[in-house]
Amino acid sequence: MDNNRYETAKPVTIISGFLGAGKTTFLNEYITYRKGIRPFIIENELGEEGIDAGLIVAPGTDVFELNNGCLCCSLNEDLFDLLDALWKRNDEFDELIIETTGIADPATIAQPFLVYPEIEECYKLERTICIVDAQQIDFQLEETEEARKQITFADIILINKCDTVRKGHLSGLEELLRNINPFAVILSGDKESGYPLEKIMAFNRDDFDGKIFPSGATGKDGHDHPILHPAPHADVENHSHPDTHPNHEEFHHHSISSLSFVFDRPFNLDRFGHRLMMFLNIQAKNIYRVKGFIWANDEPQKVIVQSVSNMLAITMGERWPPEEMPKSRLVFIGKDLASRGLEKMLAQCLDKDFIYP
Repeated sequence: MDNNRYETAKPVTIISGFLGAGKTTFLNEYITYRKGIRPFIIENELGEEGIDAGLIVAPGTDVFELNNGCLCCSLNEDLFDLLDALWKRNDEFDELIIETTGIADPATIAQPFLVYPEIEECYKLERTICIVDAQQIDFQLEETEEARKQITFADIILINKCDTVRKGHLSGLEELLRNINPFAVILSGDKESGYPLEKIMAFNRDDFDGKIFPSGATGKDGHDHPILHPAPHADVENHSHPDTHPNHEEFHHHSISSLSFVFDRPFNLDRFGHRLMMFLNIQAKNIYRVKGFIWANDEPQKVIVQSVSNMLAITMGERWPPEEMPKSRLVFIGKDLASRGLEKMLAQCLDKDFIYP
C-alpha cells in the first residue's frame, strides 16, 4: 500500500458472534439505521455457497462474499489484499463492515487495523460488536473456545433474543459478561423490540479509562482499586505497599480469568515492553486480551497498552492531568491465568530507582 494516497481513514465495524446468535439480523437493522451512509460489507462464510449475503436487505449495499475460508485463518492471503483493492475505490463507500463466521476469532481479524500503520492510515477500527444468544451463551461459553474469545475481545456485547429469557436470567447474564470482559459495554435487544443502535453508534473505542476503573472506586487502603464489576466469588487482594505491589482483582468463570492491576510506581518502558512481549509469546494460547495504560518513567503521557493475539501495541495517549497522580492500570483476560506469576513479572518491570517528588 502507498501511504501517500491516504487522506481520510474509513471507519471499520467488526460484527462477531457464535453460530445462530443473530449477526445478520442485527446487521440489517444496523444498516437501516445508518441511512445515508454507504457501507461496504465483507461477509465471511465457511461454505462454498454464500447464504448470508442474500439476506442483506438494504438496497444498493455492496457486499463482498469471502467463502470457503475463515478470515482469521487466511488473514495474510485474503484480508490484506482485499483492503488494498478496496482502497482503490474508497470514494464509493463510507464505512467498512466485516461480519465474521460464527467460529472466527475477531482479535485476529482486528489485528491489521491495530498494529499495521499503513492500514491504520486507511481504516480506523471504531467498534467490535459481539452478538450473543441470550438462551445459548451459557452453554457456548462452557463448551467452545471461540465463544469465549469473541466475548473477551468485544468493545460492545449485544445480548440478542432477550424476549426468549426471563428478566432474572438476563440480569445474571449481564453480570457474567461484565465480569468476563470489563472493557465492554453490555447492551441488550431483539428484533421485535429493537436494538440500542444510538448507544452503539455513540461508543468511543478509545475511551476505556472510566469503563474499567471508575473514578472514586477505592480499596480498603484508600488507594484506587478496580472494583467496577465485583463478583460475589471474586478473590480481591489489597497489598499494604501499593507502590511496589499492585492492587488486583480476580474473576473466574470456568477456565476464563480476568485479572486487574493498579500500580502506583512508574514502569521502565523498555523493560515493560520486552517482558510483556515475551510473556505474550509464551502464553499466546492462554491470553485473550490485554488492555490498559501505564505510567512510564520520563513520559509525560499515558502509555496505552493493547494486545491482539500475541502481538503487542504500545502507543502514546493523552498527557497526565497536572492535578492527577499517575497510576498504571492493566487488565488481563485469558484462561488459567496465574495471578502471582503475572504480578511478579509486572513488578519486575517497575522503575526501582524512582523517587517520589
